[in-house]
Amino acid sequence: PWDFQLGGFVEGLVAPRVVRSSASANEFTAAEARFRLNVDAVHEIASARFRGDVFVDGALSRVWFDIRDASIFVRGGDWFSMRFGRQVLTWGTGDFLFLNDLFPKDFNSFFIGRADEYLKAPSTSIKTTFMIKKIGLDLVWTPIFESDRFINGERLSFFNPLLGEIQGDRSPFSPIQPLFPDKRLRNGQIHGRLYGSAGPVELAAYGYGGFWPQPTALTGPPSPDVTLTFARLAVYGASLRAPLGGGLYNVAGAFYDSLDDRAGTDPTIPNSQFRGLAGYERELFTKFQVGLQYYLEYTLDYDALTANSFFPQYEQNEFRHVLTLRLTQLLVMDKLEISLFTFFSPDELDTYIRPRVTYKIIDPL
Repeated sequence: PWDFQLGGFVEGLVAPRVVRSSASANEFTAAEARFRLNVDAVHEIASARFRGDVFVDGALSRVWFDIRDASIFVRGGDWFSMRFGRQVLTWGTGDFLFLNDLFPKDFNSFFIGRADEYLKAPSTSIKTTFMIKKIGLDLVWTPIFESDRFINGERLSFFNPLLGEIQGDRSPFSPIQPLFPDKRLRNGQIHGRLYGSAGPVELAAYGYGGFWPQPTALTGPPSPDVTLTFARLAVYGASLRAPLGGGLYNVAGAFYDSLDDRAGTDPTIPNSQFRGLAGYERELFTKFQVGLQYYLEYTLDYDALTANSFFPQYEQNEFRHVLTLRLTQLLVMDKLEISLFTFFSPDELDTYIRPRVTYKIIDPL
């Protein structure tokens, strides 16, 4: 027999600007009420689930409906399983840093203060998993390309090098409307992960074929009328996680192969990159957790990039460094959680801080 479960929640979010922006007329980045419906149907060899959000968005004066999950899961013994439909996918070892995870992200949600889960956006995909002893293989096919939900100037402003200024909702060019790849199967995305363990050590290798997840390429000359678009991309990477000194450390690396400009001389297409990550986390004392990460982006053929760039003064550094710190303390029989997550780039001298205090009154609230 099928087992059905029904659930959901109601959530409100208000995010006013504390500093006025000359680029943005709206004094709020978020003013919304969200209603979530969860439906689960479970059988012995199959299950189905639905996660749908309806939210009234006062900042943009709209009502949104977002299906985060509408998928079916089928299991074929202990060695094979498949999930197909709308779903949120993730893998990798980074904490808020993604090297080999090319699944869609929602950076608007991340920067306006929605719950952490909304950093990951859904995609319509087919995921198959094969298990042979301690080795697993995940293959994900997204037939129609799905990009990140990137910052487009409508809710949050950003610096636009084509205009030479910060672009927000006051700009006639907002929101950005890039040129997407044609909706053909050849323009889909393929993700792969081969993973296993050797004693306490977890190992994984990754592959991706598709497009850069954000519109970082151009279709024409450098002018306000130029159209942003998505360049082809392949990614090859690996990760390792193992215990060390009472905690866990992880390392990961990925090579971003910009297929349309491997020489790095085309200023309309992003250059290939190497990205690396090293992290360590452990409990320093009772219920106080500390996590540190170092992240590196190395842009290849950098001299060719700056020599041919339309805006060399706006190109990121050849080596881009990011440090993160996560602190978490549990108190009052684990009902009170105090946490802090900080990003800091020593070469760009910018910082993003996410403090959070959570108190669980009762389990459902």
